[in-house]
Amino acid sequence: MRDGTATRNKINRVAMELFAEKGVTETTTKDMAAGAGIAEGTIYRHYKSKDELVRKLFLSLYEEQGSSLLEIASSEEDLKQKIADMIARFCQLFAEDKALFTFLLLTQHGQLKQVPDDMITPVVVLRDLIAQGQNAGAIKQGDPDLMAAMVLGVVVQPAVFHVYGRLTQDYKSFTQDLTEAAWGVLGLN
Repeated sequence: MRDGTATRNKINRVAMELFAEKGVTETTTKDMAAGAGIAEGTIYRHYKSKDELVRKLFLSLYEEQGSSLLEIASSEEDLKQKIADMIARFCQLFAEDKALFTFLLLTQHGQLKQVPDDMITPVVVLRDLIAQGQNAGAIKQGDPDLMAAMVLGVVVQPAVFHVYGRLTQDYKSFTQDLTEAAWGVLGLN
């Protein structure tokens, strides 16, 4: 008996791409099935509903990105380089998998309430790194949650502009400017 992992992965990838392109509301299970080359009923063997698919996919991908940033935060680099590496990671993700980045960006508002308190997320990793930097005297004092939101805003708002066609350059070309802006927010200039 097959475990269905390959089919589930195909459903997830196609769904994510369609959600990023068309939006969650506009994407139907029929669209997903056609894109994955499967019968529509196959989706329901893996997920109870489209809402469950969106929720599980978001949580999985969001935690994956948090783990990626935790790896950077745990590195031996100095604090300033860790922030630079995190910004570079965001820019690389956008450039290499715009559908994934766009899916996370556009669905977060409906899904963040579902994030368990103990989940490793990009926000938690960045906030904790900022708090550590403040405790070490390397980052200016302030609310670590607010500062994390500000740093994420430096990266996310240009991404929104890119998704909607306001910015058209290769997103990785913004890496240095975004990094310097994030350093400015944190007082790391």
